[in-house]
Formats: sequence, structure tokens, C-alpha cells
Amino acid sequence: MARIDLKIGGGRRLVAVCLAALTALALALGLGGCGSPDPSSLAYLGDTVAVEGLGESLSVSIDELSQLDTVSKKAEAMRSNGDIVKITAVGPTLATLLERYGGGKQLADFSSVRFSSKDGYSIAVPKEILAKREVVLAYMDGDKAFTKDDAPLRAVVIGERAMYWARMVNKIEFETGTGEALTNMVVFLDSALPALKGDLSEEEGGYIVSTVDLLSKYGGLDGGESGKVFMSAFDGLKKNETIENFLKGYIKYTGGNVPQFCSPELPEGMNMNGIVTLRSGKSLYVSLARGAEIWEAKSAAGKAGVGFSDIVKDQGLDRSGMFQLTDKHGNTVLLSEQEMVKGVFANDGAESGSGAAGDAAGKPDAKPDGADIWSFYQEGKDPITGVVSIEVVDEKE
Repeated sequence: MARIDLKIGGGRRLVAVCLAALTALALALGLGGCGSPDPSSLAYLGDTVAVEGLGESLSVSIDELSQLDTVSKKAEAMRSNGDIVKITAVGPTLATLLERYGGGKQLADFSSVRFSSKDGYSIAVPKEILAKREVVLAYMDGDKAFTKDDAPLRAVVIGERAMYWARMVNKIEFETGTGEALTNMVVFLDSALPALKGDLSEEEGGYIVSTVDLLSKYGGLDGGESGKVFMSAFDGLKKNETIENFLKGYIKYTGGNVPQFCSPELPEGMNMNGIVTLRSGKSLYVSLARGAEIWEAKSAAGKAGVGFSDIVKDQGLDRSGMFQLTDKHGNTVLLSEQEMVKGVFANDGAESGSGAAGDAAGKPDAKPDGADIWSFYQEGKDPITGVVSIEVVDEKE
């Protein structure tokens, strides 16, 4: 019971008011209350979300999720177009879902968790983020139901960019390991993409090469044992795509945000800007230009550039043989790992007569042959000009 003192005519009168009645009145007036939002009237309460990677495949309804321990968290993040998205995420956490259905497994047991949506969007949240961020599986925004553009579920990664969020979620996959064999081919996008002579895309604002053409030429078309393509960007973003989704797209290599993974068949939020590394199967694709922005400069033969050790760091390099460098003319040179780590890849600028250096990176309609030339420099030896790839080969070859 609550007590309210009213002074009437100089006297004091005690009035007992039922707390339940006051709460009901407050709710009727739209003043809100202390209770949790009620999901029972949600139109999508019976919708289900597939949960995979925990043994048997599961199908969990929004109704079942709403019966788990629920949190309410305010969150906001910036989309790639600069818009700010805000939400009061109401629902169980990912850890709570795992506690209920995971058979004793912890988030630390997985390399990533992938959220897939009804519109084809897909994003894998890596273990580094899972270890430090709370993920809310939201079925409501505060006391409001989701619209059809968000229902039935939103994955909200508190404190992370909107790239890692997902709406219209209909599948959650718990993933373990990359399942990849050792890397035996390193391909430099700076040279390889212009050599494939892509097409000018007005829609994408630059020259593009299909991912099918790129991987057909240099390897990784099947996505390796994991069936995934792993990408990292110069701003620290890391993500992976299924090989099926990746092969629907292109790599843009002139204009802004290059190299950029993009596809007219996938939601714009799945674009990947400023790619540094891209790995599929045994093939590692690298942008030396983007790598030079984030890796510490090394020097050799009077040139400053990118070191081989930085290129292959944490990429599972096969070190069983020699390294065969191939230039843009098809010439090859065989070097040992010791020779590789002592040299540097340096930017020689645009090829003479093909346009000013930087044209390809700065202008949407720049010709592919205006790309900068990257060469490998060693002390006391002639540079290897316009390196396209490095392949691990048997020492006897």
C-alpha cells in the first residue's frame, strides 16, 4: 500500500491508495511502468529462427525466445552510409540462447557466429568481438513491435558498428574454425585486377572484375574446406562470406573505397570497403596499397615499402618449399624465405605512359592500365617489377 498525505482545512487526512491502481492508471495514461514489454501480442510470435552448429539443427520460435531471461539495452551504431541506427533491444542475449540450447558449450568455443536474414544479408561476428561485446537477440524495440523490415528478430551487437548487426534474422549459425589448408598462393590485387581488364561499371562507380574470374585465375573458387571467404579491411573490420555469396559479386578496383567487394544481388550492407586481405581456400589475395596504410614500413635497397612477414602474418603460410614470384609479363624468380623477408614490396607509381600515379585509385573512369606498379626490391639485386603473385613450390622445381 502507498500512503498520500492530504491537508484539508488545516487538518491532516491519511488516504490509502492501492499501488496496483496507481500503476494501472499510469499505464492507461501512457506514463509507462516498471514491467518488461509484453510480447504476447506480436504478430510474428510464431515465426521461427533456425539454429545450427550445436549438434542437431534447431528451430526456435520467437515465443520460445521470449520465455528466456530477457534484457533491455539501448544501443546505437553508424551504418556504412553515415546514418545512425538506434534501438532499445529487448530479448535474450546470445549467451543465454547458448546456455539454453548449447549443451554446455560457451561462446569461446566458436570461431564466429553467423546471422543470416530473409533478404539475403549475412554477417559472421568473429570470436574477438564475441569475447568483448554483448549480443542481444531482440524481438522488440522497447515496447514496440518490429515492422516487417526488421521482424522477426534483430541481432544487436552492443558497442559495435552496424555492419555486425542484422535484421530480419531467420538463421543463427555457430561456427568452429576456418577448416582451411595452408596458404600456398599469394596474389597481389594491385597487379592482378588490372591485368584481368575488368569492365567499367557506372552503377558501382569504377572498374570491376567478377569474383568468379579472379578466383578462377588464381585459386580458391571452391572456397576451400570451410566454404567461406575471409576478408579484412584497412579500418580493422574483419568478416567472412559464404563462397556462394562471394561468387555473386565483383571486386571494384578504381574509384572510391577500393578494393571493394560489392554485388547488385546482395544487400548494400554486405559491401566490404578498403580490402587488405582476402582468403579463399589456399589462395591469399592482398592489396599492397591498403596494407601500406596500416603496416609498419620496411626498407631495402633504398626503398621503403611492405615487408613479406606482414603480408603473411596469421595467414597460415605453407613454408615447406621455395617462393616463386611471377611478374606481369609471366617471368618467374625463385627465392628462399630468408630472401623474401629481407626484401620489400615498394610502389613505383604508374607505369610510364599509362597515366598519372594514383589515377586508378582516385577516378571512377580511370583506365585499368593506369594502376600503380609494385615491385620487389632486394639489396644488391635488380628489382622484380610488377609482381602479380607468389606461389609456394617444391624446392626441386
